[in-house]
Amino acid sequence: MSKLLKLAFAAGTAAVMASGTAAAERKFVNIGTAGIGGGYYPTGGFICNVLNKSRKTQGHNVRCTVESTGGSVANLRSIQAGEMDVAIAQADWLYHSYNGSSKFEENGANQDLRFLFSLHLDTAHLVAKGELGVSDFAGLKGKIVNVGNAGSGQEATMGFALSRYGTDAEAYFGQATRLTSREQAQALCDGKIDAFFYTTGVTASSITEATNTCDSTVLNWNDATIDAMIAEFPYYGKSIIPAGTYRGQDEERVTWGLPATLVASADADEEVIYNLVKSVFDNFEDFKAQSTLYVAVTREGAVANGRSVPFHPGAERYFREVGLIK
Repeated sequence: MSKLLKLAFAAGTAAVMASGTAAAERKFVNIGTAGIGGGYYPTGGFICNVLNKSRKTQGHNVRCTVESTGGSVANLRSIQAGEMDVAIAQADWLYHSYNGSSKFEENGANQDLRFLFSLHLDTAHLVAKGELGVSDFAGLKGKIVNVGNAGSGQEATMGFALSRYGTDAEAYFGQATRLTSREQAQALCDGKIDAFFYTTGVTASSITEATNTCDSTVLNWNDATIDAMIAEFPYYGKSIIPAGTYRGQDEERVTWGLPATLVASADADEEVIYNLVKSVFDNFEDFKAQSTLYVAVTREGAVANGRSVPFHPGAERYFREVGLIK
Protein backbone atom coordinates (compact mmCIF):
# COMPACT_ATOMS: atom_id res chain seq x y z
CA MET A 1 0.00 0.00 0.00
CA SER A 2 1.37 3.42 -0.97
CA LYS A 3 2.19 5.98 1.69
CA LEU A 4 -0.65 8.20 0.40
CA LEU A 5 -3.14 5.35 0.63
CA LYS A 6 -1.93 4.50 4.11
CA LEU A 7 -2.47 8.09 5.22
CA ALA A 8 -5.96 8.14 3.66
CA PHE A 9 -6.80 4.82 5.32
CA ALA A 10 -5.58 6.06 8.70
CA ALA A 11 -7.55 9.29 8.36
CA GLY A 12 -10.67 7.38 7.37
CA THR A 13 -10.28 5.00 10.30
CA ALA A 14 -9.84 7.91 12.70
CA ALA A 15 -12.95 9.59 11.31
CA VAL A 16 -15.00 6.41 11.74
CA MET A 17 -13.68 5.99 15.28
CA ALA A 18 -14.43 9.63 16.09
CA SER A 19 -17.91 9.27 14.64
CA GLY A 20 -18.48 6.14 16.71
CA THR A 21 -17.27 7.89 19.85
CA ALA A 22 -19.58 10.84 19.24
CA ALA A 23 -22.52 8.52 18.67
CA ALA A 24 -21.66 6.62 21.84
CA GLU A 25 -21.59 9.85 23.83
CA ARG A 26 -24.95 11.05 22.52
CA LYS A 27 -27.60 11.02 25.23
CA PHE A 28 -31.34 11.47 25.17
CA VAL A 29 -33.96 12.82 27.55
CA ASN A 30 -37.71 12.68 27.03
CA ILE A 31 -39.91 14.96 29.15
CA GLY A 32 -43.39 13.75 30.10
CA THR A 33 -45.92 16.59 30.14
CA ALA A 34 -49.75 16.46 29.89
CA GLY A 35 -52.44 17.23 27.31
CA ILE A 36 -51.55 19.50 24.39
CA GLY A 37 -54.09 22.20 25.35
CA GLY A 38 -52.51 23.09 28.71
CA GLY A 39 -49.31 24.65 29.96
CA TYR A 40 -47.24 21.51 30.54
CA TYR A 41 -46.85 20.41 26.93
CA PRO A 42 -45.46 23.73 25.63
CA THR A 43 -43.35 24.06 28.79
CA GLY A 44 -41.69 20.74 27.99
CA GLY A 45 -41.01 22.07 24.51
CA PHE A 46 -39.54 25.30 25.86
CA ILE A 47 -37.19 23.35 28.15
CA CYS A 48 -36.10 21.11 25.27
CA ASN A 49 -35.57 24.17 23.11
CA VAL A 50 -33.05 25.79 25.46
CA LEU A 51 -31.35 22.44 26.17
CA ASN A 52 -30.98 21.51 22.50
CA LYS A 53 -29.68 24.99 21.63
CA SER A 54 -27.05 24.80 24.40
CA ARG A 55 -25.16 21.80 23.00
CA LYS A 56 -22.32 23.88 21.56
CA THR A 57 -21.99 26.41 24.40
CA GLN A 58 -22.17 23.76 27.15
CA GLY A 59 -20.25 21.08 25.28
CA HIS A 60 -22.81 18.30 25.74
CA ASN A 61 -24.49 15.94 23.28
CA VAL A 62 -27.95 15.65 24.83
CA ARG A 63 -31.03 15.43 22.60
CA CYS A 64 -34.30 16.45 24.25
CA THR A 65 -37.82 15.49 23.18
CA VAL A 66 -41.25 16.02 24.70
CA GLU A 67 -44.20 13.65 25.13
CA SER A 68 -47.90 14.38 25.62
CA THR A 69 -49.20 12.27 28.53
CA GLY A 70 -52.13 11.84 30.89
CA GLY A 71 -50.70 14.46 33.27
CA SER A 72 -49.16 14.61 36.74
CA VAL A 73 -50.42 11.39 38.31
CA ALA A 74 -49.76 9.36 35.16
CA ASN A 75 -46.27 10.88 34.86
CA LEU A 76 -45.34 10.03 38.45
CA ARG A 77 -46.59 6.48 38.04
CA SER A 78 -44.52 6.15 34.87
CA ILE A 79 -41.41 7.34 36.71
CA GLN A 80 -42.06 4.85 39.51
CA ALA A 81 -42.50 2.05 36.96
CA GLY A 82 -39.19 2.93 35.29
CA GLU A 83 -40.92 3.98 32.06
CA MET A 84 -39.95 7.65 32.24
CA ASP A 85 -36.99 9.57 33.68
CA VAL A 86 -38.11 13.21 33.63
CA ALA A 87 -41.59 14.75 33.84
CA ILE A 88 -43.64 17.74 34.92
CA ALA A 89 -45.96 17.24 37.89
CA GLN A 90 -48.07 19.34 40.22
CA ALA A 91 -46.41 19.90 43.58
CA ASP A 92 -49.19 18.15 45.52
CA TRP A 93 -48.92 14.91 43.55
CA LEU A 94 -45.13 15.01 43.79
CA TYR A 95 -45.56 15.06 47.58
CA HIS A 96 -48.10 12.23 47.58
CA SER A 97 -46.06 10.02 45.24
CA TYR A 98 -42.92 10.43 47.36
CA ASN A 99 -44.86 9.60 50.53
CA GLY A 100 -47.17 6.91 49.13
CA SER A 101 -50.31 8.80 50.14
CA SER A 102 -53.62 9.72 48.50
CA LYS A 103 -53.69 8.41 44.90
CA PHE A 104 -50.37 6.61 45.49
CA GLU A 105 -51.31 4.44 48.47
CA GLU A 106 -51.61 1.37 46.24
CA ASN A 107 -48.33 2.08 44.42
CA GLY A 108 -46.46 2.74 47.65
CA ALA A 109 -43.95 5.50 48.33
CA ASN A 110 -41.50 6.31 45.56
CA GLN A 111 -38.56 7.72 47.47
CA ASP A 112 -36.45 7.68 44.33
CA LEU A 113 -38.18 10.86 43.13
CA ARG A 114 -35.90 13.87 42.78
CA PHE A 115 -36.56 17.59 42.33
CA LEU A 116 -35.09 19.67 39.49
CA PHE A 117 -36.93 23.00 39.72
CA SER A 118 -40.41 24.50 39.80
CA LEU A 119 -42.15 26.32 36.99
CA HIS A 120 -45.25 28.49 36.76
CA LEU A 121 -48.09 28.42 39.26
CA ASP A 122 -50.86 26.07 38.18
CA THR A 123 -53.97 28.13 38.84
CA ALA A 124 -57.32 26.43 39.50
CA HIS A 125 -59.48 27.70 36.64
CA LEU A 126 -63.22 27.16 36.59
CA VAL A 127 -64.59 28.14 33.17
CA ALA A 128 -68.38 28.23 32.76
CA LYS A 129 -70.88 29.14 30.08
CA GLY A 130 -71.94 32.76 30.44
CA GLU A 131 -75.61 31.86 30.21
CA LEU A 132 -75.40 29.99 33.53
CA GLY A 133 -75.10 33.31 35.31
CA VAL A 134 -72.84 31.91 38.04
CA SER A 135 -69.87 33.69 39.59
CA ASP A 136 -68.18 31.07 41.75
CA PHE A 137 -67.65 27.39 42.53
CA ALA A 138 -70.85 27.06 44.55
CA GLY A 139 -72.88 27.89 41.43
CA LEU A 140 -71.69 24.72 39.69
CA LYS A 141 -73.51 22.35 42.02
CA GLY A 142 -75.71 20.03 39.97
CA LYS A 143 -74.18 21.15 36.66
CA ILE A 144 -72.31 19.17 33.97
CA VAL A 145 -68.64 19.80 34.73
CA ASN A 146 -65.51 18.38 33.13
CA VAL A 147 -63.11 17.45 35.94
CA GLY A 148 -60.20 16.22 33.79
CA ASN A 149 -59.22 13.07 31.95
CA ALA A 150 -58.96 9.89 34.03
CA GLY A 151 -55.59 9.54 35.75
CA SER A 152 -54.62 13.18 35.36
CA GLY A 153 -53.45 15.49 38.12
CA GLN A 154 -56.36 17.71 37.13
CA GLU A 155 -58.94 15.03 37.98
CA ALA A 156 -57.13 14.04 41.17
CA THR A 157 -56.83 17.65 42.37
CA MET A 158 -60.53 18.27 41.84
CA GLY A 159 -61.25 15.06 43.78
CA PHE A 160 -59.09 16.21 46.67
CA ALA A 161 -60.64 19.70 46.74
CA LEU A 162 -64.15 18.22 46.75
CA SER A 163 -63.20 15.90 49.60
CA ARG A 164 -62.58 19.00 51.71
CA TYR A 165 -66.29 19.79 51.26
CA GLY A 166 -67.17 16.22 52.27
CA THR A 167 -68.27 15.21 48.79
CA ASP A 168 -67.01 13.94 45.41
CA ALA A 169 -67.49 14.75 41.74
CA GLU A 170 -70.36 12.31 41.16
CA ALA A 171 -72.31 13.58 44.18
CA TYR A 172 -71.66 17.32 43.80
CA PHE A 173 -72.09 17.78 40.06
CA GLY A 174 -75.08 16.73 38.01
CA GLN A 175 -72.59 14.93 35.78
CA ALA A 176 -68.79 14.75 35.90
CA THR A 177 -67.17 14.29 32.49
CA ARG A 178 -63.56 13.29 31.88
CA LEU A 179 -62.57 14.91 28.63
CA THR A 180 -58.98 15.76 27.77
CA SER A 181 -57.66 19.31 27.84
CA ARG A 182 -57.85 19.39 24.03
CA GLU A 183 -61.56 18.52 24.07
CA GLN A 184 -62.95 20.60 26.92
CA ALA A 185 -63.06 24.10 25.36
CA GLN A 186 -64.90 22.86 22.28
CA ALA A 187 -67.28 20.79 24.42
CA LEU A 188 -68.11 23.90 26.45
CA CYS A 189 -68.78 26.00 23.38
CA ASP A 190 -70.83 23.20 21.78
CA GLY A 191 -73.06 23.06 24.87
CA LYS A 192 -72.02 19.52 25.83
CA ILE A 193 -70.82 20.63 29.27
CA ASP A 194 -71.68 23.58 31.50
CA ALA A 195 -68.18 24.20 32.82
CA PHE A 196 -64.72 22.75 33.09
CA PHE A 197 -62.02 22.70 35.77
CA TYR A 198 -58.39 23.05 34.78
CA THR A 199 -55.28 23.59 36.89
CA THR A 200 -52.92 25.29 34.47
CA GLY A 201 -50.88 28.41 33.93
CA VAL A 202 -52.71 31.70 33.47
CA THR A 203 -53.16 32.39 29.70
CA ALA A 204 -53.00 28.66 28.83
CA SER A 205 -54.41 27.96 25.36
CA SER A 206 -57.37 25.85 26.46
CA ILE A 207 -58.76 28.68 28.64
CA THR A 208 -58.08 31.32 26.00
CA GLU A 209 -59.76 29.18 23.33
CA ALA A 210 -62.96 28.85 25.38
CA THR A 211 -63.23 32.53 26.31
CA ASN A 212 -62.39 33.69 22.77
CA THR A 213 -64.70 31.24 20.99
CA CYS A 214 -67.96 31.50 22.92
CA ASP A 215 -69.74 33.30 25.75
CA SER A 216 -67.88 31.90 28.74
CA THR A 217 -66.36 33.23 31.92
CA VAL A 218 -63.73 32.37 34.53
CA LEU A 219 -65.18 31.94 38.04
CA ASN A 220 -63.97 32.69 41.55
CA TRP A 221 -63.13 29.79 43.84
CA ASN A 222 -62.33 31.37 47.16
CA ASP A 223 -64.17 30.44 50.36
CA ALA A 224 -63.52 29.27 53.92
CA THR A 225 -62.97 25.66 52.80
CA ILE A 226 -60.28 26.70 50.33
CA ASP A 227 -58.68 29.01 52.91
CA ALA A 228 -58.44 26.06 55.34
CA MET A 229 -56.96 23.83 52.64
CA ILE A 230 -54.29 26.43 51.85
CA ALA A 231 -53.47 26.83 55.54
CA GLU A 232 -53.08 23.07 56.06
CA PHE A 233 -51.10 22.16 52.94
CA PRO A 234 -48.15 24.45 52.19
CA TYR A 235 -47.92 23.50 48.51
CA TYR A 236 -51.24 25.31 47.87
CA GLY A 237 -51.58 29.07 47.66
CA LYS A 238 -54.02 31.81 46.69
CA SER A 239 -53.91 32.83 43.04
CA ILE A 240 -55.20 36.04 41.50
CA ILE A 241 -56.18 36.16 37.83
CA PRO A 242 -55.83 39.85 36.93
CA ALA A 243 -58.73 41.72 35.32
CA GLY A 244 -58.54 41.59 31.54
CA THR A 245 -56.56 38.34 31.40
CA TYR A 246 -59.30 36.65 29.35
CA ARG A 247 -61.89 38.09 26.98
CA GLY A 248 -64.88 39.48 28.87
CA GLN A 249 -63.15 39.28 32.27
CA ASP A 250 -63.59 42.80 33.57
CA GLU A 251 -62.67 42.05 37.18
CA GLU A 252 -59.96 40.00 38.85
CA ARG A 253 -60.77 36.45 39.84
CA VAL A 254 -59.64 35.03 43.17
CA THR A 255 -58.87 31.32 43.21
CA TRP A 256 -56.04 29.02 44.31
CA GLY A 257 -53.19 27.06 42.81
CA LEU A 258 -49.88 25.30 43.27
CA PRO A 259 -46.51 25.16 41.51
CA ALA A 260 -45.80 22.92 38.59
CA THR A 261 -42.50 21.11 39.19
CA LEU A 262 -39.97 19.38 36.98
CA VAL A 263 -38.93 16.10 38.57
CA ALA A 264 -36.84 13.05 37.74
CA SER A 265 -35.99 9.56 38.80
CA ALA A 266 -32.94 9.30 41.06
CA ASP A 267 -31.54 7.01 38.35
CA ALA A 268 -31.67 9.72 35.66
CA ASP A 269 -28.21 10.41 34.20
CA GLU A 270 -26.48 13.07 36.33
CA GLU A 271 -24.77 14.77 33.38
CA VAL A 272 -28.03 14.96 31.42
CA ILE A 273 -29.84 16.54 34.38
CA TYR A 274 -26.95 18.92 35.09
CA ASN A 275 -26.96 20.17 31.50
CA LEU A 276 -30.75 20.44 31.41
CA VAL A 277 -30.85 22.58 34.55
CA LYS A 278 -27.82 24.64 33.49
CA SER A 279 -29.34 25.38 30.07
CA VAL A 280 -32.50 26.78 31.67
CA PHE A 281 -30.88 28.76 34.49
CA ASP A 282 -27.94 30.11 32.46
CA ASN A 283 -30.50 31.44 29.98
CA PHE A 284 -33.31 32.15 32.44
CA GLU A 285 -34.66 35.34 30.90
CA ASP A 286 -34.61 33.80 27.42
CA PHE A 287 -36.47 30.79 28.80
CA LYS A 288 -39.09 33.03 30.47
CA ALA A 289 -39.53 35.10 27.32
CA GLN A 290 -40.92 32.06 25.49
CA SER A 291 -44.30 32.32 27.25
CA THR A 292 -46.44 34.61 29.40
CA LEU A 293 -46.88 31.60 31.72
CA TYR A 294 -43.55 32.49 33.36
CA VAL A 295 -44.06 36.19 34.09
CA ALA A 296 -43.90 35.70 37.86
CA VAL A 297 -41.22 32.97 37.92
CA THR A 298 -37.86 33.83 39.54
CA ARG A 299 -34.62 31.86 39.75
CA GLU A 300 -34.78 31.79 43.55
CA GLY A 301 -38.43 30.72 43.57
CA ALA A 302 -37.84 28.03 40.97
CA VAL A 303 -35.25 26.40 43.25
CA ALA A 304 -37.56 26.32 46.29
CA ASN A 305 -41.26 26.50 45.45
CA GLY A 306 -43.13 23.20 45.70
CA ARG A 307 -40.08 21.14 46.67
CA SER A 308 -40.97 18.26 48.98
CA VAL A 309 -38.34 15.73 47.80
CA PRO A 310 -34.52 15.82 47.61
CA PHE A 311 -32.70 17.51 44.75
CA HIS A 312 -31.40 15.34 41.94
CA PRO A 313 -27.56 15.30 42.18
CA GLY A 314 -27.24 16.92 38.76
CA ALA A 315 -29.53 19.79 39.74
CA GLU A 316 -27.94 20.17 43.17
CA ARG A 317 -24.45 20.34 41.65
CA TYR A 318 -25.47 23.20 39.36
CA PHE A 319 -27.34 25.14 42.05
CA ARG A 320 -24.34 24.93 44.40
CA GLU A 321 -21.98 26.07 41.65
CA VAL A 322 -23.97 29.25 41.07
CA GLY A 323 -24.83 29.86 44.75
CA LEU A 324 -28.59 29.30 44.53
CA ILE A 325 -28.28 26.78 47.37
CA LYS A 326 -25.57 26.64 50.02
